[in-house]
Amino acid sequence: MIDHERLVADVFGIRGDYTPLPGEIDENARVTGSDGRDYLLRISPPDTDVSALRFRQSVLEAVADIDVATPTVIPAVDESTWAILDDGRTAHLYSWVDGMAYSEAGRPPELAHQIGVVAGRIVNALADLPPGSAATGFLWDLSDAGRIIRERLGNINDPRRQRLIDIAVDRYDTIDLGTLPRQVVHNDLNDENILVHDGAIYGVIDFGDATETIRVAELAIACTYAMFDQDDPVGVATEVIAGYRSVAPLTNAEAGALLGLILARLATSVTVSASRGGENPHHTISEDLAWDLLARLVAGDLDAIAEEIADAGGKVRPSGSRRADLLDQRSTLGPSLSLSYQEPLTIVRGSGQYLFDDRGRRYLDCVNNVCHVGHANPVVAAAGADQSFVLNTNTRYLHPEVLRYAERILATLPDHLDRVFLVNSGSEANELAIRLVRTATGRTDIACLDHGYHGNTSTLIDVSPYKFNAPGGAGRRDWVHVLPSPDPYRVPEFDGPGGAAKYREVADDVLVDAAPAGLIIEALPGCGGQIVPPQGVPNAAYDAVRARGGLVIADEVQTGFGRTGAFWAFQRYNLEPEVVTMGKPAGNGHPLAVVATTRAIAEAFDNGMEYFNTFGGNPVSAAIGNAVLDEIERLDVVNHGTIVGGRLLQSLTRLADRHRMVGDVRGAGLYLGVELVEDRVSKHPAAALAGAVVEYAKARGVLLSIDGPFSNVIKIKPPMVFNSTDADRLVAVIEGALAASAF
Repeated sequence: MIDHERLVADVFGIRGDYTPLPGEIDENARVTGSDGRDYLLRISPPDTDVSALRFRQSVLEAVADIDVATPTVIPAVDESTWAILDDGRTAHLYSWVDGMAYSEAGRPPELAHQIGVVAGRIVNALADLPPGSAATGFLWDLSDAGRIIRERLGNINDPRRQRLIDIAVDRYDTIDLGTLPRQVVHNDLNDENILVHDGAIYGVIDFGDATETIRVAELAIACTYAMFDQDDPVGVATEVIAGYRSVAPLTNAEAGALLGLILARLATSVTVSASRGGENPHHTISEDLAWDLLARLVAGDLDAIAEEIADAGGKVRPSGSRRADLLDQRSTLGPSLSLSYQEPLTIVRGSGQYLFDDRGRRYLDCVNNVCHVGHANPVVAAAGADQSFVLNTNTRYLHPEVLRYAERILATLPDHLDRVFLVNSGSEANELAIRLVRTATGRTDIACLDHGYHGNTSTLIDVSPYKFNAPGGAGRRDWVHVLPSPDPYRVPEFDGPGGAAKYREVADDVLVDAAPAGLIIEALPGCGGQIVPPQGVPNAAYDAVRARGGLVIADEVQTGFGRTGAFWAFQRYNLEPEVVTMGKPAGNGHPLAVVATTRAIAEAFDNGMEYFNTFGGNPVSAAIGNAVLDEIERLDVVNHGTIVGGRLLQSLTRLADRHRMVGDVRGAGLYLGVELVEDRVSKHPAAALAGAVVEYAKARGVLLSIDGPFSNVIKIKPPMVFNSTDADRLVAVIEGALAASAF
């Protein structure tokens, strides 16, 4: 075993401490000398060609003046460039280049242009270097990527990942490599080899992969690693390209090849890593990020991405707008279907708390309360896929998965709720709930809350003031009785010690001559503006209806499954409804919804008319529902939402101290609202400001939306995997939007 410290002292005349470093082929170490300087020791394998070592030295000499720090050769005591060890290996010493790896610095996207400049300067410096003695035909030669990837594709066992590789190779195969200029390049400008200091690119290290290959490989590789873990990877790539073009040549053919080469570098990285296993951490250091970027790009519009990247490289090609084409096609869906944002997004992929557009841009999703346990949750997706391969049919047959789901749902509810109907959507659930209370009571009238929304069927539009009082609405039907919104910000008399009694008084006035079959109510009204009623106020609404013989439907479609810090929002008020409806989160994006009720109501509904639902409660939906419940338990959703939501609520509340446009901040768990006003005294809604905040956030990769009767409430209902870092980012973006406003 080699005594490395003695080796450095004897061969290079430097005494110091030896610290091993990772490496792919060479054995690397940092040597801290007694002279106060640091050095890099590299020990190459016995079969290393001496001509390759000379080539590496010539590369370092060529890049010595590129305006960023690079390693220089430290000669041995005998003035030789390297030393041959007894075991045949070769030892060489270089100056240490200080700085923090670009990856460790957080991959700041604002340095992308500088990365491109550095890549261009290296290309220029190496342009005249003779290629004859460069190492060729090795694993990282982009001009041979097709062969390298195909030979190792068998090591990828996941068919979905195999498809990603296939698409990458297909794109690579379209490149006419013969049209691309060749020269020596660094060939490994990755996020570990680019160093940052004082907010700027400071140095480049590790020239061990330098080789003669296609010139544009330098730019493609620099783009690839600069794109890692970026919200807008394509935008970062275009900045790298712009920096490169500012100092180095780029032909039309090279510009057109860039996306194919980026995909090939990613595919090479993951297939080579898979072929080597995990014995060397250096081999897998970027594997997860490479898969992530590859999946994001392949899920997008590759032609549009290629065009954007090529345009950044100076190759302007005729193009149409895919978004315009999609908007034109969308007209077949009906003009009343709305889209979010002034410039609509084309979303093609989701993962956890993120959505990705057709350019691979990542957005923090702060508003999608459907994918409760995260977009594309693998446990939920696998459960649905596995059951789909076995059986999917209706509920006319016994099936254990369906019954297990029903029992698990009932276990989360008060004991008096002991019967379940499985349906497909929140609208179906609420429609059925109204049928249940009407049948059980023999009455027709329904009470609801002002500004409430409960679904898109005809009956539900009629009990949703949010719709029937809006443009296009038909107004209130005679059989509908509207109780006031329990909003303590807009109606302060509902707050405080006498608030519940005041609400009951108003509710009794509304219902004075009514005999409602039931009340449909969200404990925390959503479309009404993310309202959190004071304690006792929802109870007063329940009591007012029950005093007249009515039943209560707790609409938990938006608030259920742990979003508000309780498994069901009505539990926050110690309420016991006769019917509970749930939807949205139940299937994590799969159409699944539930109605839970009492045995007496279910038996009253069994009046001779069969209830049948073709798809409701099918085995696939039940398997997905069970998987969602499993994930809710595993992720500890209720506790997690309470902690993260509490932090977020505190941070948002502090915004009100700094920005007078913030009228009210409210919420529970990860169910929050920020009401914006022009004047805190008049509370005049600032709808235009709310819209500006949402657009500002979208431009910075954060998705929000607006609700409330005056369209001035920023609503926040992210997937429940949303974390504290996400919360801090969201607050910073909202604060930035408010600071940038003209109010």
